[in-house]
Amino acid sequence: MRVLDRKRYAYVLLARDGEWILTFLLGGPVELDVSVRLTTAEVTAIEAGDTSAADLVERFKADRSAYEGRRITPAVRPGTDDASGV
Repeated sequence: MRVLDRKRYAYVLLARDGEWILTFLLGGPVELDVSVRLTTAEVTAIEAGDTSAADLVERFKADRSAYEGRRITPAVRPGTDDASGV
């Protein structure tokens, strides 16, 4: 697992087994870590500089349906090599 980008206390973008995974904090009554498998289009847009991990986090927070069916449980964090949920 490789860290591609991170903003402390906000998100971490990881590469693992050919996938890009964005883990971010989702606030509310309780803070949750949410991990989402990025699509090829999202990865391409980040690589091209057309969007950023921070942009995706804002989109995902505004519309949870934007990552429907791509959420990984339990959340993936650096230093964890548990492959469950993937």
